[in-house]
Amino acid sequence: MAEPLLDVVGLEKEFSARGAPPVRAVAGVDLSVAAGTTHGLVGESGCGKSTVARAVLRLIEPTAGTVTFDGVDVGDLSKRDLRRLRARMQIVFQDPVSSLDPRMTVGTIVAEPLDVAGTGTRASRRERVGDLLDRVGLDRSFARRYPHQFSGGQRQRVGIARALAPGPDLIICDEPVSALDVSVRAQILNLLRDLQEDLGVAYLFISHDLAVIRQISDMVSVMYLGRIVESGTREAIFGQPAHPYTIALLSAVPEPDPVIERNRERIVLEGDPPSPADPPSGCVFRTRCWKAQEICAQEVPELIDRGQGHPVACHFPEVVNPVSLTSPTVTR
Repeated sequence: MAEPLLDVVGLEKEFSARGAPPVRAVAGVDLSVAAGTTHGLVGESGCGKSTVARAVLRLIEPTAGTVTFDGVDVGDLSKRDLRRLRARMQIVFQDPVSSLDPRMTVGTIVAEPLDVAGTGTRASRRERVGDLLDRVGLDRSFARRYPHQFSGGQRQRVGIARALAPGPDLIICDEPVSALDVSVRAQILNLLRDLQEDLGVAYLFISHDLAVIRQISDMVSVMYLGRIVESGTREAIFGQPAHPYTIALLSAVPEPDPVIERNRERIVLEGDPPSPADPPSGCVFRTRCWKAQEICAQEVPELIDRGQGHPVACHFPEVVNPVSLTSPTVTR
């Protein structure tokens, strides 16, 4: 098999503050993204998804682990080499308001990656900006406007155009539609999908919205308290979930068929997620898990295939039909 475009192994990130215990925001994350595909990273707020994104790009320095992009160890690169590589690794941020400089015109914002790299002449960069605005569904004349003159969806299109400017192979999408209305969200997702088909760009797509992840992803990793607890194809995760946390997440998704929705069981997790500053021993999910036994407090479960057909970090995984969720071991 071909090497993945992005390969993350054992990624860790700790934050320290004077007088406070260190916070292990990311605790040994493994994931990979193949060229031209989308890998969805899903989990509740605060689980470490955005920290993974920033550590992959070295916007923050990881505490441990390796990030390999197209065969190059990103952690070994000098600042100059990292700047060159970042032309191939771009990011679209969550907030389309704060991620755009209000003092710059849209044309200047989109052209900034080209200016930094010293690509082409001023005239060729201006033409490139116009082409990019066309590609993301904005009029070329908008290049002379400022971010405050646009809607949220239009601002996010500007952010996507900026990410596309240097011709990247990978774009990290960090909750790119969570701040948008539902109808606008669908437009942005369709745009990202069309861009992938046309340009062959790969996405690491981060979201807490299961419906969004299901719509756009080829591979999916489920994250909880800094760790990947289940990983597999979209069909495996949404059709044959095996980790209790994944099963609980899917049970909270409404079912359009009223008969199925009325008859299926819903799993309600007790308590709140533990603090990353003081995570539980063993399995980080055990304090909220109905399957937890003594071994769960003693051993951290490896993210491996235990017969479910995809890797699961659980000592007692069980494939469950996510539509009915009628297995007696998961009904609460």
